[in-house]
Amino acid sequence: MEHRTTAFDREFGDNYNGELCPEAHVIAEAFHDPLAPPAAQMDIQAAREGHVLEAYELSIPTDQIQIEDRRITLHHRSLRLRIYTPAQAGPFPILVFAHGGCWTFCSIESHEQLCRYYCLHAQCVVVSVDYSLAPEHPFPHGLNDFEDAIVWCFNNASEINGDPTRMAVAGDSAGGNLSAAVAQRLQSHPDLKLCLQVLLYPICDISTMTGGSLDRYAEGYFFTRDVLQWTASLYTNNCTDVKHPEISPVYGEITSNLAPAFFVIAECDVLRDQAFAYANILRQAGIDVQCNYYRGVPHAFIAMAGALKLGQQALNDSAQQLVKAFARSIG
Repeated sequence: MEHRTTAFDREFGDNYNGELCPEAHVIAEAFHDPLAPPAAQMDIQAAREGHVLEAYELSIPTDQIQIEDRRITLHHRSLRLRIYTPAQAGPFPILVFAHGGCWTFCSIESHEQLCRYYCLHAQCVVVSVDYSLAPEHPFPHGLNDFEDAIVWCFNNASEINGDPTRMAVAGDSAGGNLSAAVAQRLQSHPDLKLCLQVLLYPICDISTMTGGSLDRYAEGYFFTRDVLQWTASLYTNNCTDVKHPEISPVYGEITSNLAPAFFVIAECDVLRDQAFAYANILRQAGIDVQCNYYRGVPHAFIAMAGALKLGQQALNDSAQQLVKAFARSIG
């Protein structure tokens, strides 16, 4: 690896000198169009209706899972949840999940397989949150939705066959950003104590768009800097302080009450260096952190687990971290 800001704890995959492995290269090439117009000209609604990585997903059966769509009313607004529950007897630990998509795209549906996987392999209730998206609902709407859903799960745990003493949050990309931000918010909650935050290639800092991995992997590696910059402007409504800690968690005030963190970091990702930077900040603040680094893969590689072995590896690694965290919380 040509640059990193903190040591990783575990490394997976072969060394391709900072380039994609052959399987990932094929996937990235399918999405790379050097003649494509700027991201700002994208049809947002059309992009939301598609699920571009569906063909590369790992398909998880539902015969051992109960799935329920539910609407809850919070602060005079309706919020949709999808609840995945193991078929066995509970109560189970609770994982509240925020999907990725740069605060603008994706949905409960696009992250269905990932939530099924965690339900089965971490043996927990997974609550996937259909939070508000930009640009219609910029910061802090989506973050407020996610926090309110977590607090609802805590207060209504018995209703979903869950154990409120064993709760975690997880999310990929922008969902990782929301998970990191809400974990900081909940540091001061008197009762709700998260046992883990699972941050899958999270967005941790939008205050700069140059340098390091932002330059190295700016285009041609599935997720581009152009898309990141544009969607960040939609989420912040072009006027919010981009160093606000609930937008860029690297600027947050970290206390000893912050939940432990597990990071999944992809080598060939514009977000790589900022994820390492945030992991280092937490570690220096005394937070229990594990950082797993996966070589030769791009952003969103977990959603490519049907085609990439390292995607399956990262799924298993994160599920096992949840199992360990839930076990530590017993008693």
